[in-house]
Amino acid sequence: MKRQPTSNIIALSEKKKSPSSQLYTHASGKEFKLPSGFEVQNNNLYILVEKGSGENKEIVPKYLCRQVPLITKSFSNIERSQLYYELSWKADGRLHEEVVTAGFVSTRKDIISLSDYSLAVNDVNARDLINFFDRLLMINDIPREKMVERLGHIEGGFIHPLYSKEVQILPADGGEKQMLEAFESSGTIEGWINGVLKPVEAHPKALLILLASFASVLLKDLNLGPFVIDLSGATSKGKTTVLKTAATVWGTDHLVSEWNGTAVSFERKAAFLNSFPLMLDDSMKADEKQLQRFVYNFSGGRSKGRGSVTGSQREFTWNNLMLSTGEVPLTEYAERAGGAAARILPVKGLPFKDADYEFFDELYEAMEHNHGEIGLEFIKQWEERKHELLPKYKEYNSMFQKKARGNEVVSRIARHYAAIYFAGTLVMDFFDAPIDLGWLEVMFNEIMDENKAVDKPMQMLEAVLTDLDSSRESIAIDNRVFHDLKAIYKDQTLYLLPSYLKEFLKTEQSSIRSEWLRREISISGLEKGKKTDSRTLRHKGSVHRVVAIHPHVVEELGFDFNVNNHV
Repeated sequence: MKRQPTSNIIALSEKKKSPSSQLYTHASGKEFKLPSGFEVQNNNLYILVEKGSGENKEIVPKYLCRQVPLITKSFSNIERSQLYYELSWKADGRLHEEVVTAGFVSTRKDIISLSDYSLAVNDVNARDLINFFDRLLMINDIPREKMVERLGHIEGGFIHPLYSKEVQILPADGGEKQMLEAFESSGTIEGWINGVLKPVEAHPKALLILLASFASVLLKDLNLGPFVIDLSGATSKGKTTVLKTAATVWGTDHLVSEWNGTAVSFERKAAFLNSFPLMLDDSMKADEKQLQRFVYNFSGGRSKGRGSVTGSQREFTWNNLMLSTGEVPLTEYAERAGGAAARILPVKGLPFKDADYEFFDELYEAMEHNHGEIGLEFIKQWEERKHELLPKYKEYNSMFQKKARGNEVVSRIARHYAAIYFAGTLVMDFFDAPIDLGWLEVMFNEIMDENKAVDKPMQMLEAVLTDLDSSRESIAIDNRVFHDLKAIYKDQTLYLLPSYLKEFLKTEQSSIRSEWLRREISISGLEKGKKTDSRTLRHKGSVHRVVAIHPHVVEELGFDFNVNNHV
């Protein structure tokens, strides 16, 4: 039995300038050569097939597709070696354009999925359409352009939707397309300064968030990693408005998302924005476990590794600021999340103190008509002058490092705070904008004083002392010995049992104890010539290994374990 051919296409010689190739004019006005063996009649695509045999053999057109799909452009992804095609066809009286990976036009399963986008492809014609596309590419010079799937710093350049005209931005899904559309410009820089910046400038906490929106795009050049600015306080007190003012730097308030998504969706938004700020409103709407996981992963700048059928999925990366609001500080969710608390700047309280409804009406009016222009010009000037201006950041970083006083956690926060302060000086320089940055210096001191959570070692010590204060029966005091022993109070000093610390601090026990010792929160001693935080203590005939805490530290935190003081 003769083997049947796998395709009805006539085996005709393909030459780029073959006179047998029919010309078809695309809606753009550009002419495309149709492969020999295909033709267009009444805007329908036909394939030429043999009919009859011998002297009666003839070539006749056979209906293939009710549209004429063409490959009109090709794109090279500048971040990784991947080729994309733009497919174009007319349906329902309008032009459809879809960008797909090159594999889509060579795989039957993938090409059939384009039927969801109105392309008339099915099980019957899929194979012949694949051949049509392949031969179409052979005889036409398809223009090739550079493309990216995300924004910000990419391969040594910077991608801004309104600035990078030589590179096409092609988001991977609909949610990212919506964010891309939010990058638009309206009004003037002067209108933004007078209508948005000047009213906000009188409110330091709101000003901090606004300037952080600028600072986000500087992190890469300043060699800083991702960081979180968290504004928390009572509901309906202007937190959402603050995020919307920050959004006006780059576009509309559609750049502000809510905290009611999944960790994966937040990762994809962070990766798409890449260098631009990720703005998330109302953390109370988030699932607590998802929120804690994402806050921790965000500070690492890389999505969680996930498996796939063939191996592992591509990991997303980002290097931007997250601007978050909520009623409860994110530091409370991140209390046990390793070093995440060291990458969150908690800002508490009312962002617009004593502001009335007229203030907000005027602010919203200005934001509606003035947005995007200031950020676009900020990027242009920074790209032109950054090598001249970068040394200034070191001066501001040094200023805030002195305020950190050697506290490792506060020191890490100070580096990003200095970046926000630096962004403020750039706005003043680039646009002659009136900003009193002295308030930011004052506020840094206040934030550090108000938030023990930024000091993880002290935060965990306070948690230990709180636990002991509520279970004093577990503390051996003077001559009394109790069961479930956690600590010993003797000679005006509190001694913690390592077994209790291991149970309470879990995986962080070693790092927390090391930091207590380094900062002289615990009392040091020598053992075999090495500095250590543990010692031997004899109590009621028993010998215990203990960690001694300096009495003045316990007192400063407001605790008193002297039984005589409670009589």
